Amino acid sequence: MSHIRSQLSKRGLVSALVRGFASSSQQKFLIFFGAPGVGKGTYAQLLAKDFGYNQISTGDEIRKILKNQAHPTMNASLIEQIKKIVNSGGLVDDDIVIRILQEKVKEPESAKGVILDGVPRTIPQLRKYEQIYPTHLVVNITLRSDVLLEKLMGRRTCVGCGKSYNICSIHRDGYEMEPLNPKKEGICDKCNGKLVVREDDKQSIIESRMKEYDSKTFPLLEEYRRKSTVIDFEAKRGVKDYPRLVSLVKPVLDKIK
Repeated sequence: MSHIRSQLSKRGLVSALVRGFASSSQQKFLIFFGAPGVGKGTYAQLLAKDFGYNQISTGDEIRKILKNQAHPTMNASLIEQIKKIVNSGGLVDDDIVIRILQEKVKEPESAKGVILDGVPRTIPQLRKYEQIYPTHLVVNITLRSDVLLEKLMGRRTCVGCGKSYNICSIHRDGYEMEPLNPKKEGICDKCNGKLVVREDDKQSIIESRMKEYDSKTFPLLEEYRRKSTVIDFEAKRGVKDYPRLVSLVKPVLDKIK
């Protein structure tokens, strides 16, 4: 992420766009929506840093809990409950997901606003979420399906430290996506570990995940369009398009007092 921000800051684009961002006492709630691998996490992390919001991914929070890296304000009984469920081979239900959100929203880092990354994930989760929180803005991040599949199949992960790379280079139909290669082919820059294709980055698994997304998650978009402001953002140039995203998001948030 540091190399991404270095490229952006050199051009001064982000600072110019974010400068003068209207402050408000009202906590903002943004939802980043899109298919797995489309770039929600990357854009959410950049925007959260620039706007002073807290990025929330319940999947990431569960992984932190299992590694004993939960935020110090996280409810201790909830932590133990999640550990017990996951360590016994179970899946956390919607009520647990919402409780994680409630804990994260109370953190000091969430005072200005939060960016929900990949959650709510289903209609039942959305119903529970709507009983507690508003939705000020939804950013629907899209990629053409063939480009997304190629991007996902290009991912390589270090078996040692988990650092991610991507070997695909896409330059067609207006798409400009550069590869994120290691300095030495097949070897991690950070720990010299071997780079592999994870099981869930294989084509059959990716296609299965896409089908599940289409059936369970994509229907949420229609709900959002009826109830909230939705920005459609096709990320054709990867992080090079981030300043354009800021220019779309900032005017909407400026109007929320």
